[in-house]
Amino acid sequence: MKLTIPNSGNWLGAAANWRRAGGDRLELWLPRDWPREGAELRWRRIASGGASRQGSQVGLEGLAPAEEIVVWTPAAETLLLHAKLPTRSAAKIVQALPYALEEQLIEPPERLHFAYTHEADGSLAVAVTSRERMDGWLAALAAAGLEPTQLAPVTLSPPLADRAWALAFAGGEIVLRCGPHAGFGGPVEPRPPAWLHAALAQARSESSAPERILVVDAPADFDSAAWREALGLPLEATQRRSGAAPPAPLNLLQQRYAPRGRFSAVWRAYVPAAALLAAWLAATLVFDAIEWTRLSWTARAADDEMRALLLKSFPETRAILDPAEQMRRGLEDLSARSGVAAPGDMLSLLARAAPAIERESRVRVQSMEYGDRALTVRLAASEADAESLARALRAQSLEVEVQRSGGEARLRVRALAPPPPAKS
Repeated sequence: MKLTIPNSGNWLGAAANWRRAGGDRLELWLPRDWPREGAELRWRRIASGGASRQGSQVGLEGLAPAEEIVVWTPAAETLLLHAKLPTRSAAKIVQALPYALEEQLIEPPERLHFAYTHEADGSLAVAVTSRERMDGWLAALAAAGLEPTQLAPVTLSPPLADRAWALAFAGGEIVLRCGPHAGFGGPVEPRPPAWLHAALAQARSESSAPERILVVDAPADFDSAAWREALGLPLEATQRRSGAAPPAPLNLLQQRYAPRGRFSAVWRAYVPAAALLAAWLAATLVFDAIEWTRLSWTARAADDEMRALLLKSFPETRAILDPAEQMRRGLEDLSARSGVAAPGDMLSLLARAAPAIERESRVRVQSMEYGDRALTVRLAASEADAESLARALRAQSLEVEVQRSGGEARLRVRALAPPPPAKS
């Protein structure tokens, strides 16, 4: 897959520019008042191998669909403005733009479509187009089986150059591109039009005037000397490249006009990531199920061992409800009947350790062993829980050594040695 992302303020517009490497591309230049008037439109088709064909015709008949369709709309149909809003939320921007630009508009905002993109300084470049014109263009294209992936004013099609403006002639119009998302347009005139003089005067007052003007695809009768003298700037003639034009820097296909295939394009892009995520989730679930089964089996084995130990130690037990509690009570009764046990005896250690172990609800006893006057308790517990239990046992005046291995802990519990007798 190949991804081409224009500088668009809407990710849906960016999604519309996904296309396979090697796909064909169709470019259309709509004339003024199209499709109401029978003016010819220009087209150019670039095949997957790079071969280019171009021509002009009145209607859209015979134009086969392409994987990528770029439509350049008449310059006079779109007003390019700038706005500053205290938000970057797409939903809030769409709601606020009509009110922020209302004083610069002639038509009521509810009749207009606002497309935007973010500038480097944080402001918004906005393209304002009549919804009636948008609906007319898209309906005529759809009737011919063409669904554009980009729709942009032809004002933004001339090339950009450092410290220069681009003046292009196309389809009976003259368009001026004076910034990445700025420009003007109007019908072709033999001398520089008034709006061009006004744009230069404003740029000079703001110290942002260009050093030269690139003249793109000038007609044969273009009087370069007269224009240079009228504008007071050097002119450089150039031709459009034979290859495809760059992606539209401000796609009008936003909000309600976003291409219908945008979600499938995004989905195709994220299929590999979605497959990896699904595989990871499945593996996690399988691992958790295996771990839960293992721990459940270990817990049952420890419970069975506790029951067996209780019955071995107290054969007279008739019913086992809570083996740990019954063992503790049995040890208390045994100690009470036999008097005070030696501090290091198993029964004494069990009687002192059992309450502390019982209070640690997050640990599970797996086994107990007694030898060398020490009680070894094997637990399924985290490091923090094992240390918490060790502190509780030390508070019972017991000596505790903690050894860890994986998710298990071994606590070796001894009675503290009595202090040496004081010398007289």
